Amino acid sequence: MPDLVIIEAALNGGRSRQEHPGVPLAADELAAEARRCAEAGASVVHVHARSRTGGWTASPVAYARIVRAIRAAAPEVLISITSLRPQGVPVARIQHLLEQLPPDARPDLISVNLGHITTWEARPGRNGRPTRHFPNSYDDIAQLLETCRAKGVTPELGLMDFGFISNAVALRDDGVLPAEPWFLLELDSPAFGAGTQVAPATDATYAALSATLREQFPGAPWAAHGAGVATYAVVQRALEEGAHVRVGFEDAVEMPDGSLARSNADQVAWTVKRATALGRTAATAEDARRIIAGSR
Repeated sequence: MPDLVIIEAALNGGRSRQEHPGVPLAADELAAEARRCAEAGASVVHVHARSRTGGWTASPVAYARIVRAIRAAAPEVLISITSLRPQGVPVARIQHLLEQLPPDARPDLISVNLGHITTWEARPGRNGRPTRHFPNSYDDIAQLLETCRAKGVTPELGLMDFGFISNAVALRDDGVLPAEPWFLLELDSPAFGAGTQVAPATDATYAALSATLREQFPGAPWAAHGAGVATYAVVQRALEEGAHVRVGFEDAVEMPDGSLARSNADQVAWTVKRATALGRTAATAEDARRIIAGSR
């Protein structure tokens, strides 16, 4: 059996066109990018819908348009959406999204962070850092995972630090998690001091977190990623250790040398090349579905 690696491409996240002029936002742009990534070797794509003004939205209409467009352009690829929501938005909005999406527009996966996220965002040339909070309480997570079960959507359980792994253990012990979870190990800060209060994307933090995850959830599969150019060291380490990986504009708009990637597919191609050098094979969508379905 080949040593398979699931490559997930996170196509846009919260990125703006100021950060990269090629960030895909509209449904047709996301569909074309998903097709390019699938052709390059990705088996999963992760997307964030945007409002008309480019901001956050959980509109069922927007997500249905995106999911259908991607399925038409790249019918073999698995589709993941986000449950991330800003402070003041109840989890019921995400539940409503999943409940309102018809079966043909329902995603295969949805990312669910297992805890709160807080950021102190640097403002160049200005004193102080504004605080942003992205909530996810125990009850929020439990309710959302129940909706996932009811609608047949697999949660991608986001682990961003040791506390998130501790939360995962508590949720498992309470019978809230899927029996065999599928995790995202997300070192979502580019460096110490960047202001995102989660684990920075370093080789040492990945080693510590992956060892703890393996100890607490033996045999559970996960995909790992970092933030900024530092994501590539995390991806390389994950490839070497037999884990799955995520790349894409949500995590970095640059290639490892710091130059702008032309598209998400460039990052997928880089990952396939690194995986091949290690004797690993990019998983097909069918492979990914089997690996992830085994973790539900």
